[in-house]
Amino acid sequence: MTTNSFRAGVGRVTITPPLTAPHASWGAQVHVLPDGVEADLWATALVVADGLTTAAWIDLDIVIVSRAESDAIRAAVAATLAISPHAVRVSVTHNHAGPPPSAWNWTRQGQAALAGYYALLPEYAAGAARLALHTLRPARIAAGSGESRVAVNRREIAPDGRMVTGVNLEGTIDPKVFVLRIDARDGDPLAAVVGYTMHPTTLGPSNRLLSPDWPGHLKQTVETLTGATCLFAQGAAGDIGPGPEGFTDDTGVVRRLGAQVGCEAARVYLGLDLPAVKHRHERVWESGAPLGKWIQEPVADPEPVVCVKSREIALPLIAQPPRTEARTRVDEAQRRLDDLKQQGAPAEAIEAATFATKRANMALSRAETYGGQETFPIALHLLQIGPAILAGVEGEPFAAIGMAVKNGSPFPATWFGGYTGGWAGYIPTADAYPLGGYEVDTSPFAPEAAARLVAATLDALHDLESSPRSTR
Repeated sequence: MTTNSFRAGVGRVTITPPLTAPHASWGAQVHVLPDGVEADLWATALVVADGLTTAAWIDLDIVIVSRAESDAIRAAVAATLAISPHAVRVSVTHNHAGPPPSAWNWTRQGQAALAGYYALLPEYAAGAARLALHTLRPARIAAGSGESRVAVNRREIAPDGRMVTGVNLEGTIDPKVFVLRIDARDGDPLAAVVGYTMHPTTLGPSNRLLSPDWPGHLKQTVETLTGATCLFAQGAAGDIGPGPEGFTDDTGVVRRLGAQVGCEAARVYLGLDLPAVKHRHERVWESGAPLGKWIQEPVADPEPVVCVKSREIALPLIAQPPRTEARTRVDEAQRRLDDLKQQGAPAEAIEAATFATKRANMALSRAETYGGQETFPIALHLLQIGPAILAGVEGEPFAAIGMAVKNGSPFPATWFGGYTGGWAGYIPTADAYPLGGYEVDTSPFAPEAAARLVAATLDALHDLESSPRSTR
């Protein structure tokens, strides 16, 4: 590599869906189409290059993409940048106030608009990457971390004894706020990468506005305070939510939560010195009181490298119901929902039927994807940008999984999360299974999957550390 070979660029396009496409994906919602837009959804691209490797990250303000959709986005971005699809990271914020997943067709209404929206996502992503490519410039990088306790564990034992998705103030959370600062060598702010672990389920079933939820307002806060374009990396948020104010239709809550985490991220960002410096005492300056005068001196940092690694991790599965049985349940639930809507039934009846239809479709999807198999390969994607590692997997790991990976990583600045490259369902920790609950009941994976995921991810990180191209 040549001196000052590290370069970075950012780009962004708006991906707010049309108001004729279905909204959100709550089983309890009674509306299908949104009534308006609280704030736009974005596709944000970061392109980094070190003279030998060029890589890209596409950050999407939506709930999930399938593996096939992720692959299509990677292919479009790779073609635009003339790089391998392997070098493209695709992740979502897991926002529940945008469009529903493309496969959730039980809403009936607006399906053509929804299909058209997802068909265009690769082009939107490629456009953001093209903008980032055009802004590539020599850059510096620094990593740091802070802490926010906005999030809460969401696995609550309700008064009736059921495990529900709510608020468990005694449960495990991951308070870490991960921050990566990238500046142009002339001092201009370029990118602020922020990682935090909390479901974007602040806006719930009664909300009828398109919104990026709190991660979108985190980005706005960071950008206002730093001048850098912000990308968000969701953590291992399978069992983590926004607390007692979640599931609301009050958009002020998402703005406040986003600002709270965003202010902490901006504090860390602004405390990172670029270029790196050290301070030393220069002299005593007599000024009535003797003043200790300190000066800054530059520190020689290694030139940042860009490395990309991928591998598949075979996770053990639990048995799934026969596909024919699952299909029958879907058909029955859908007929019930359609009949109730046609009859103008009360909202409570439609809520219950919508919930049943959603659960039946989820069970059918699991039967079709995982049925008849003992293990299922999920993709792990590692992106090293200088001192930092962004590790992402398909699915929704529990927070303890993410903390185990970060604590065991050979790279001090490691971020681990789900929602990357596709969606494979919840990955609970083994101790969650006896308690049941939504995350366990809908997961295709066996209790041993969490330990397997941690071990395999740490193996991959150690392999990356030992590769000739990697530095810490």
